[in-house]
Amino acid sequence: MLGVESINRMAWTAVRLIFFSVFLSLLSLSVSAQTWSWTYEMIDLPAKWPSLAIDAKSNLHITYADNDGALKYGFRPAGSSRWFTMVLDKQLGVFTSRVTLDIQGNPHICYTPGVLKYAAWDGQQWRTQQIAKDTGEIGYTCSIVIAKDGTPHVAWYQLTGSIVLHIRYAVLQGNSWLARTLDFDNETGKWNAMLLDAHELPVICYSAWYNGELRIAHWNGKQWEFTTVDSRARNSGEYNIGQGNSMVSGSDGNLHIAYYSEKFLKYAHEVDGKWIIQTVDPITWLGSWAHFRSSIVLDQQGFPHICYEDAGILKHAFWDGKQWHIQVLARNGMESYRYHTMAIDRDGTIYVAFRDPEDSTLKLAVGRRTADPPATASKTEDKPGAPKEKN
Repeated sequence: MLGVESINRMAWTAVRLIFFSVFLSLLSLSVSAQTWSWTYEMIDLPAKWPSLAIDAKSNLHITYADNDGALKYGFRPAGSSRWFTMVLDKQLGVFTSRVTLDIQGNPHICYTPGVLKYAAWDGQQWRTQQIAKDTGEIGYTCSIVIAKDGTPHVAWYQLTGSIVLHIRYAVLQGNSWLARTLDFDNETGKWNAMLLDAHELPVICYSAWYNGELRIAHWNGKQWEFTTVDSRARNSGEYNIGQGNSMVSGSDGNLHIAYYSEKFLKYAHEVDGKWIIQTVDPITWLGSWAHFRSSIVLDQQGFPHICYEDAGILKHAFWDGKQWHIQVLARNGMESYRYHTMAIDRDGTIYVAFRDPEDSTLKLAVGRRTADPPATASKTEDKPGAPKEKN
């Protein structure tokens, strides 16, 4: 028979197990209850096509087109709400710009005013040059990354010329840009995103419109390797795959990609060398290429956050480890383009720049994690349910 001391130990063990179980339940509820509260700031008067980056000191850098079509650059010091802006080029036109930072925090910009241009701040002045001269018209999106040694890599979409409707890539070596076509299939790369892997080698995700695929091109140091992440062949009733893509790499080196079909916002990530595809949210397709625009970041837990547009509604989707939650950041207005961009700082604060639906001004939404959903937050958290997965 058990003694009194043994019975007491068993009882205390049971109490601790019950307490630990309750603690885990409360922790789970706390995690699932976490959401993001948002405040809003003015950046500039009517503007569009912003691109946002954050340096190691949490200073914000932004490029965008003003109402006259000029390319502007803005800087907001950490801890301030004041923006300092300047015109870099009076001829951005109807297409886009992309800003990134080097390891010193200096901004580098690619933009497509009918040609491909590269602007960089060297610590004292801006230097601008044209890439891929005499190759024909260039437009839509471009991507830019800067290696640790300062080498810029650029990808873009070629519209006309001897090489038509293809994604192209260039790297600056010495004083010369070495350019090549990556994919000769028709209409590849209208939407593209680029990063460098752990070995400082370029990885580019891009749309293959004609074939209905989301593809990746990866330079392995000797040659380009190509992978199909998702395709219309894998999706019944989804024809156009890979639009509005954005990409980020996790601390483990695995890739995370947000992108559209004409029916859904989707999310792909690598697990053990395989791609897991999730449907995040149904979207309303309006038909214009500019409606397909996503931004993806990873928070301090490694969970993805995606900012995206749905028929003029600006949304924020975040994964809590179990399911997707959706918040509305800006409602629709007279104009259905939000032209958003998103970045996250080292403290986990999220920043989203977008065109305000009320007055077309460029606004900044600042998101911070909160334990309880604020009463003023717009949510559709019951909409997506459990994510759908495909191997």
